[in-house]
Amino acid sequence: MKRLLASLGLSFLLAACSVSVTVPLPEQRVTLAAVGDTLGRVVYPAKPMEFPGVPVKGVEVSGVLEANQPLTLTLNLYARLTNPASDPNCIALSDFTTVYAYACPVGPDDEKVGSASFTLSQSSPLALNGQNLTQGVQAGKLWLGVEVNQGLPAGPVDFTFKNLKATVTVGL
Repeated sequence: MKRLLASLGLSFLLAACSVSVTVPLPEQRVTLAAVGDTLGRVVYPAKPMEFPGVPVKGVEVSGVLEANQPLTLTLNLYARLTNPASDPNCIALSDFTTVYAYACPVGPDDEKVGSASFTLSQSSPLALNGQNLTQGVQAGKLWLGVEVNQGLPAGPVDFTFKNLKATVTVGL
């Protein structure tokens, strides 16, 4: 009985311990071609970010959001775990033959995970966190999206989430 209690006590002690590990995440690109149709909506790429899942307790994602041209604006950034293609509230954005993104109103599947500010620049540092990011890293699949609340320059604007690293807290 003493051995069982000692083992249980050690198990609880180890479960309370945790360690942080940095895991690289793949890039994800979001293209905004017709801002008038997407103003106030979150635009997600058609394909998710996919990678090997990691069992974690918490996640903080850092990296850079790059634009293909200098901008002056602030974007809200969202994470989603469910495919926007299966959401009837999302609008498919296509280039005549291929759906490249979905514009979705903020709903229960969308979680604001941070923001990106551009001041006459093409890049903005990222510091993202939230429950959807944690669950997405656990599952190995998530969508990162941008919400446009102000006008963009004419023509398509490409945003690329680059150098993404998830600092994950793993319990022992």
